[in-house]
Amino acid sequence: FDPFLPYIFMGEEIIMSTRLWTSGYDMFSPSTSVVSHMYVRQHKPKFWETIQRTFKGHGGAVFDNLEAMVLERIRYQLNYPEAQRDILGKQYRSILSHVESYSMGTKRPLADYLNMTGIDVARKEMTQIDWCEKGKVPPGKEEYAQLYADAEKEALAHL
Repeated sequence: FDPFLPYIFMGEEIIMSTRLWTSGYDMFSPSTSVVSHMYVRQHKPKFWETIQRTFKGHGGAVFDNLEAMVLERIRYQLNYPEAQRDILGKQYRSILSHVESYSMGTKRPLADYLNMTGIDVARKEMTQIDWCEKGKVPPGKEEYAQLYADAEKEALAHL
């Protein structure tokens, strides 16, 4: 984990998945849920409530500034055009401390991940991808097609 991403809340999924995928780990989208978490918990504090208590008395400004720096580091790592080293403002250059140590892997290029997931960082658009949205076989993983077919048959049998 990148210790230069304190209190990360927005962006943790994409930065962790890109780092894992570029390091050689595969991702699959099962046709049925195998794991979940309770997002709505009336009786437990949420992340953002904990942060507000931590930075109490600062009107949230401390956390807002910290979150902005964290997001700029993530944008830099994902190759957003406006977050490149030569155009980052001076106030954000320090966020690149040790970024090479906690960035993408070397097994597969980030561009292939972005293409596979339908993410266009330059245009800030995302296209629908059937393998994720509809539980289809991911591109390049055709050897697992039977697993998807079996899961679909099983799901239909339970209807």
